[in-house]
Amino acid sequence: MDCIYKGEILNVTVFDSGFIFAVKKENDKGVLMVKFYGYDAVNDKFTSIKKNVYLKIKFGFEYEDIAETLGDYVSCNAAALPDGRIMAIYSSGEYYIFNPDGTVYLSSQLTYKGSPAFDIAPDGDCIWCVVPDENAIIKYSPSDARIPMRIGGGASTTFSRPCSITKDGDILYVCNHGSRKIRAYNTQTNKVKDFMSFNERVFQFVISGKRKFVWLKSGLYEVD
Repeated sequence: MDCIYKGEILNVTVFDSGFIFAVKKENDKGVLMVKFYGYDAVNDKFTSIKKNVYLKIKFGFEYEDIAETLGDYVSCNAAALPDGRIMAIYSSGEYYIFNPDGTVYLSSQLTYKGSPAFDIAPDGDCIWCVVPDENAIIKYSPSDARIPMRIGGGASTTFSRPCSITKDGDILYVCNHGSRKIRAYNTQTNKVKDFMSFNERVFQFVISGKRKFVWLKSGLYEVD
C-alpha cells in the first residue's frame, strides 16, 4: 500500500476526481486545530485546502447555509440525493436533508431496532447505511421514511460492527471495525465475501475512477 497521508483523520468525503479530508493538527502554539486537505486522484496531487473549498465540495453551492445549520460540519457524512437535495448524517443517527437552496427539508433520526444508522451510499431513490450496533446494513428510502431491506443483523455474522459503506455498480463494500475487514456484498446475487483484511481498524473504502484507497487508523493509503 502507498501512503497518501499519515496521521489521525476526522472525516473523508469523496468527489468525482478524488477526495477531501479533515484532520487534527497542532499549530505553532500547540493548540489543536482542524485542517483540510484534498487529493486529486487524476493528477496524483495532494494539497492543503481552505475551509470554504472543503465545505463547497462536501455540501454544494449552498454550503454556507448548510454548514451554519449543522454547526458540526466535519463529523457528518454527506451526499447528494438524486432529486438534488443534500443529506448529512451523524453517527448518532441524526440526519438532515437540505433543499437545493440550502434550507432544511427534513430533520430526523434514522435507526434500526433502536440503534443509530450511519453513512450514505446513494442507490437510486434510496440510500444504504450501516447499523454498527446491530451488525447490519440497511437500505433506506428518505422519501417515505421506510427501510425496504436489511442485510445481516440478529445472529448473522455477515458484518462485524460495520462503520461505512461504499457502492460501486452492483457491489456494496462494507468496512467493519470488529473484523478489520472490508466485505463485498453483491446486490444482484445476494452473496457476501471478504474483499480486504487489515491489521488495524479500517474506517472507509474510497473509489475514484480506477483507483482505490482506504482510510485506516494510521492514515490514508492507496491499495491495488
